[in-house]
Amino acid sequence: MAQRPSNREMKALYHLGEDKVLGPGDIKDVGEKVFARMLVKKWIEEAEPGKYRTTERGRIVHDEEVYFTGRWKR
Repeated sequence: MAQRPSNREMKALYHLGEDKVLGPGDIKDVGEKVFARMLVKKWIEEAEPGKYRTTERGRIVHDEEVYFTGRWKR
């Protein structure tokens, strides 16, 4: 089972979604280290230099976490 994402990882996964390509400078309070950890966990993939998109695994982790904690997507 995948590790539970931190609050900053959840924030990044939420903002990335399925079709957005963002980098560490695009999301407040989420830096290089957070994106590096998510790359290792294979929740995101590099779309272009310095920009990332979620993988299917990253979307599943995000959806399960939202369901588990009872939080709703806005």
